[in-house]
Amino acid sequence: MKGRRAIGRRFWQGVALAACAVVPALACQFYQPRPRHRYIHIQSFRYGKEPAVIRCNRGDWLHLTFSTRDTAHSFFLEEFDLDVKIQPHAPGDRNPVVAVYRTSEPTAAPRLVRQVVLRAEHPGWRRFVVSKSHYRCHIWCGPMHAFEHGSLIIRPNTLLWAGWGLVAGLPVIGLVSVLSNREGGGGHVATDESGWDVLGAWGWLKRLLRWRGLQYTAIAATSVVFYIVVLAALFGTQMAGRNLGVMLTWVVWMFLLVAVLTPLGGRIWCLVCPLPGLGEICQRGAITGVRLGRGAGVRNRLFGLNWRWPRWLDRDWLPAAILLGMGTFSTALVARPLVSGWLFVGLFLMATVLAVVFPLRAFCAHLCPVKAFVGIYGKAAKLALRPADPAVCASCRVRSCQWGSGRGWACPYGLCVAEIRDNTECGLCAECFKTCPYDNVALRWRPFAHETTMRTAGEAWSAMALLVMATVYCLVHLGPWPRLRDYVNILDKANWDLFAVYAAVVWLAALVGLPALMWGAAWLSRRWGRLEESSGQLTRHWSAPLVPLGLMLWIAFVVPMVLVNWTFVLQSFSDPLGWGWDFLGTANAPWHQIWPAAIPWIQVACVVVGLYYALSNGWRIARRLAGDARRAVAALAPVAGLLLLMAAGWVWFFAD
Repeated sequence: MKGRRAIGRRFWQGVALAACAVVPALACQFYQPRPRHRYIHIQSFRYGKEPAVIRCNRGDWLHLTFSTRDTAHSFFLEEFDLDVKIQPHAPGDRNPVVAVYRTSEPTAAPRLVRQVVLRAEHPGWRRFVVSKSHYRCHIWCGPMHAFEHGSLIIRPNTLLWAGWGLVAGLPVIGLVSVLSNREGGGGHVATDESGWDVLGAWGWLKRLLRWRGLQYTAIAATSVVFYIVVLAALFGTQMAGRNLGVMLTWVVWMFLLVAVLTPLGGRIWCLVCPLPGLGEICQRGAITGVRLGRGAGVRNRLFGLNWRWPRWLDRDWLPAAILLGMGTFSTALVARPLVSGWLFVGLFLMATVLAVVFPLRAFCAHLCPVKAFVGIYGKAAKLALRPADPAVCASCRVRSCQWGSGRGWACPYGLCVAEIRDNTECGLCAECFKTCPYDNVALRWRPFAHETTMRTAGEAWSAMALLVMATVYCLVHLGPWPRLRDYVNILDKANWDLFAVYAAVVWLAALVGLPALMWGAAWLSRRWGRLEESSGQLTRHWSAPLVPLGLMLWIAFVVPMVLVNWTFVLQSFSDPLGWGWDFLGTANAPWHQIWPAAIPWIQVACVVVGLYYALSNGWRIARRLAGDARRAVAALAPVAGLLLLMAAGWVWFFAD
């Protein structure tokens, strides 16, 4: 009976939430002024367009004229089957002749006109739901060519109002739910032990994980790809959109890491990462074999100096600081393949040298910038490595999983399975499946965004820094404002003075801005909820809801990278070095995006889903801290308010 009531409650909550989106989306349709003619001149330049945003009403007639300040450009608007090529012209000619192509027939002869007339309305039902389109440039004009784009906003903006309705409705529905629940809300919370036992269901996977050749077979495959990436980045074309190294790393790999591997598998990328492979082979003196011995506090023989890692460098915030430093120069990394190539070489050499100087995977555990991302956001992952039976681990004295045995190597991260409480540190190397004499290591498939604890202030700051990075990346790389991109252009414009301002703002936001906002929310939470813990401790607790929210914002960032650039990925596969090859017959494929009209909807959906999990986890934390439901609501209120403001801002950014 209780289960049927819970299902019914969830059903009506879903209906109410749908109404929060549908009602404002329908209401905004009644605001639709009569169509009018708008005369707009679009000027292209490195690297942007003026106006950067075109706002109009549904049904308006847009009379577009074009010019360029420097080199050739294009006005590529696939949703309207339009690709306008603008060539350099006489300085005084404000209305030059342009060539108009159809994106659906790019090889057909163009129309030569001085003005393009466009009806701001999509056909059929799409006119009511598609409110935002991006116009881009399809003629390479410099290293930051990929960031040259603008936005066409057609009002009424259905997506904006539907998104804001969901953001406003989530906390209201949640509040009504928890206050009307006799137990005060919360409900059943799944534990790691109650998650689905993956290995119990799939025996073949357990056998695979025990196979000694698993990791290095996978690393050998990714090492081949890594070699190709470095080769293409260093010796291939320096046009980023046609360089296989850039496309594989910053489009394909980044999308898979952010949107697939981390949300589902946590740190599963560490299982196949090529960076530590060579160093670990040198350290162990073996590929698949196991050596017993003494040294470095483990039962296996490790070659090298085996120095103890410096205590002053043993900081869990250090990888995030390194990632933030790299992220500050992200534009140069993406736009200059040579910079990316040398970065990859440097990371590989660092991992290899440190493996000879320090025991185990020192680089991976203490310095790796990718670990900063997969470690923090791995907390939200569905896959988790845990003890199959905690009681068995509690009675174990040999700790083979941590110190190694004749059947397997010591944990490369120095972990004991019995002490693993979250996904931050475990790199899923699978050694513990081989070393455990009791077969007591399990893989659990659990609910998304399950973990709600931050062990240290360093972890809390890492979550804040990653959220700041995601926000900055979205503003700079996805935003339509060319002036903002001037602040990061240290390539052909050498704007080092503006870049210094940009770097200072980014680091201040990560070090001071967001932490100060979170501390202020924690201070109010302590007062309103009458909590006993200090504001600093509460700041650490309240940073946990930033994990699912931040991860979903990162997914919103990488989605257009694949959907917009997939043609260039195919082109670079066919001509990996940009030397005129055409292995697959796709080197000259015309540019087509994947469902561009859906991209803003996917991004807003990511924000709403992230907000849902952030509020849900916030409620679980509030109940844990306050106990009483009403005190928990009061304690959560300031944090929820901050989360709502951030989510509403991101909905506006992606929808409008």
